[in-house]
Amino acid sequence: MTSRVWWGGGEKKRGWNILLWDRLCYPKGMGGLGIRDLRLFNVALLGRQVWRLINCRDTLCYKVLSAKYFSNGDVFQPKSMDKPSLAWQSIAKVAKVMYEGFGWTIGNGNSIKIWDDNWGFEGI
Repeated sequence: MTSRVWWGGGEKKRGWNILLWDRLCYPKGMGGLGIRDLRLFNVALLGRQVWRLINCRDTLCYKVLSAKYFSNGDVFQPKSMDKPSLAWQSIAKVAKVMYEGFGWTIGNGNSIKIWDDNWGFEGI
């Protein structure tokens, strides 16, 4: 409840008024307080972690997570598990969103899945 609203008042007003949290996240130049939207910031950091899992396969994080959650080496096709960790659930959720936004450029055809992967904005 407290993160959704902010109590405030003005010089000419008595009492309290409620400001929407979204409004406080606006930049100061637009009338907000410039407070970061922590949900969006968290999604951005998780997206960065997914990108590292794709591109940096020699890291300890990749080795640990791939051994447990995606042994085939593809972060976008994890094993199904009964109780994955909260950290992995968050990473997998963002990976799914990222995958839906990805498109492929056809090169030699070795790594594309013809029926599953997006070929562009419109697909097949």
